[in-house]
Amino acid sequence: GGICPEIITRTWTITDNCGNNSTVSQTITVIDTQAPVFDPVPFDTTVECIGDVPIAGNLGYTDNCDGLGSVLGTDVSDGGSCPEIITRTWTITDNCGNNSTVSQTITVIDITPPTASNPPNVSVPGLIDVPPVDILVVNDEIDNCTINPIVTWVSDVSDGNVCNGEIITRTYSIVDDCGNESLVTQEITILAVYPPIDAGLDQLVCEGDTTVITAINPMGVPIVWDNGLVDGADFIPVANTTYIVTADNNGCITTDTMSIVIEELPLVSFSADELSGCAPLNVTFTNNTVASSNLVNCIWNIEGASPISGCINVNYLFNLSGTYDVSLITTTENGCTNSVTYSDYIFVEEVPSASFIPSTTSISSFSPEINFQNTSLGAVSYDWSFGDGANSSEFSPSHIYPEVESNYTVQLIASSLLGCVDTAYVDITIEEPLIYYVPNTFTPDGDQYNQTFKPIFTSGYDPYNFTILIFNRWGEVIWESHDDKIGWDGTYGGQVMADGVYSWKITYQLSADDEPRVISGLVNLLR
Repeated sequence: GGICPEIITRTWTITDNCGNNSTVSQTITVIDTQAPVFDPVPFDTTVECIGDVPIAGNLGYTDNCDGLGSVLGTDVSDGGSCPEIITRTWTITDNCGNNSTVSQTITVIDITPPTASNPPNVSVPGLIDVPPVDILVVNDEIDNCTINPIVTWVSDVSDGNVCNGEIITRTYSIVDDCGNESLVTQEITILAVYPPIDAGLDQLVCEGDTTVITAINPMGVPIVWDNGLVDGADFIPVANTTYIVTADNNGCITTDTMSIVIEELPLVSFSADELSGCAPLNVTFTNNTVASSNLVNCIWNIEGASPISGCINVNYLFNLSGTYDVSLITTTENGCTNSVTYSDYIFVEEVPSASFIPSTTSISSFSPEINFQNTSLGAVSYDWSFGDGANSSEFSPSHIYPEVESNYTVQLIASSLLGCVDTAYVDITIEEPLIYYVPNTFTPDGDQYNQTFKPIFTSGYDPYNFTILIFNRWGEVIWESHDDKIGWDGTYGGQVMADGVYSWKITYQLSADDEPRVISGLVNLLR
């Protein structure tokens, strides 16, 4: 009952007269091992457009067991273009799994260029009237495969007959998707001629002076000066220059030139024998001006002073501190004038003023740190001495003093940029240190020892700002005193309190300030 293979068993049996029998058999195997055979495959072919690819059809085959039949081909593209390769494949498998495959290669490649007409020729008055490139003038482009071939500008080429019937040949390219190209051309004729132009006479001007240039332009065509000049407008030339004017008659260009010679201004400079110092400061100024002709007038302007005349060296005494601008104005025999100003050229320094403010002038073992606020004026460096051997160069330092044993004198030396100094001092006093002891147990049992609970304060506190409170376990005040010399005897309202633990709170002030301090704790009452 199987297939591929199918097994057939053929049996012969014989029985004699006494019932004895014999059996023999033959095995026949039926299996197909031959693949189907296709009819002749279509030849490989080449077409230009994808629309020219023949439609895939059925291909017949013959199988030794299954007989005749046909199968539809399938197409697979390689995804390329120009060329695109399409493989058309037919595959058949018989009932025993034997298969055959055949294929046809179809090459799609466009080799025909697109077509278009040359745009109409035009004539224009001048070069500036030449129409811009416009691919839309090519309006009948067509291609056998590409729906919209690409039009691009290639070049504009002149025949060289400038301002004499010049013809520009403009070329456009039409390209299809496979790069096939056609060229079309358009002729543009320019009708303009050269215009006359006169730049005017040469000029001689001083550096920095204003002048004007006006060209003679009989045709009234557009003109342009180089170097940014505007015809008929004032300007200041900066160097010996030959200026070119260009006249443009619709692209036909004529030029002319004129020259301006510049007489350089004096190169003004000066120096001083002293640039900084303490008031009063005597300074000698030296004129170092370089000029192309003789100097005939020199004016010195010192900030805050009347002008000083003279082209030789000059002296000036600065009596007041400050920073001074100095100017020098020079004029040559040809009337060329120039000046220079040296801002903040002379610095006359005033002696600095040293001063500072400490955050406190009293210290103690509880508060040994002082912040120093520097209020000095006119200084750039600072040397601090804190009186305990320590030093600092910070602007506003802080300092923690060691165990206090004596008063200290803080010294600040403020120095200016030029080394002028001033000194300030502040004395730091010592506060009495706070010393106290609070016992944790007392025994009011009638003997001579430890009869009251009394904290012992020995120094550093204000005895007139002292309060002690005793609380029972419910937080009720059962005893209060403002005298540090009196202790609690373990009673409340004349009644003896039971043994136990009681809490206490002490409020006091340091002798050096008015800020209250609070301490608290527990005490054991034992009888």
